Amino acid sequence: MDEVSDSVQAQDLNGTPITIGSYVLYLNTGTAGQVTELKQEEGTIWALMDTTGLYYNVQALVITDASAIKVKQEHETGKADIDDLAREQTPERIVDIGQVTGGG
Repeated sequence: MDEVSDSVQAQDLNGTPITIGSYVLYLNTGTAGQVTELKQEEGTIWALMDTTGLYYNVQALVITDASAIKVKQEHETGKADIDDLAREQTPERIVDIGQVTGGG
């Protein structure tokens, strides 16, 4: 039997209640968004996230706040800071030119 939204009692990974309007973070991918619907199917509770339009098992979600959603959206739109760029550098991309000498 499927139940939708109002009658579904959901909790995140830490046991914190999830309700419609809660801001959540999906741990497996770091996807963040706001819960727009809750449903229960075959004993599993699912939360619909507004940012992806996908349902997530509530046992893989943790409650977060709206600022986490804003930071994630800014990062995805290309607004990066110097720390983000530094973390993306791999050893293959870093070249030490300290020992390069010119001829002459």
